[in-house]
Amino acid sequence: MSNGFYTLNVGFISLTAFSPTSLAQSFSRPPELEQLVYFQGVWRCEQPTADTSKSVALTWKVERDLNGFWFIGYGEEMPSVTNSQPVSSQDFLGYDTAAKRFVRSVVVSNGNSLNLTSSGWQNNQFVWQGSVVRTGRSMPIREIITKESANRFAAIYFVFNDAKEGWQPVVNEICRRQI
Repeated sequence: MSNGFYTLNVGFISLTAFSPTSLAQSFSRPPELEQLVYFQGVWRCEQPTADTSKSVALTWKVERDLNGFWFIGYGEEMPSVTNSQPVSSQDFLGYDTAAKRFVRSVVVSNGNSLNLTSSGWQNNQFVWQGSVVRTGRSMPIREIITKESANRFAAIYFVFNDAKEGWQPVVNEICRRQI
């Protein structure tokens, strides 16, 4: 160990740090993660439609995990007469210190996946943007979350449509914290 190099095994990846100081710094949580604390908890979300019999309800549980570096969300649609095959999802939300952006990866039980980034809260809005992979195609997606109170937010999902010249809303959602 006289060369000042240290090796750390993390899962299947081996990382080499140059000094004990850089090793300690690499494990400090970025303060930006505190912006994600708002989402921690259990949320009941509803996606109302004009035909209320086709509305979708889901539960989204978000908890801080992996030594506090990540927030992990578990989403689960509620089964209903019109939703006999509800989907579930798992989110990983964190902060990329190299890109200086929030990151979110979502995998869904129907095979879809989303990769999103954000600059964080601005004027009570958290805007995620990236791509969704669905049925073998990748398409741009944007989610705008508007904080209405400490226990309620609205989310609108948009997809980019060249034919309609821009972002088109596809899902509206209202989420309430379960206390």
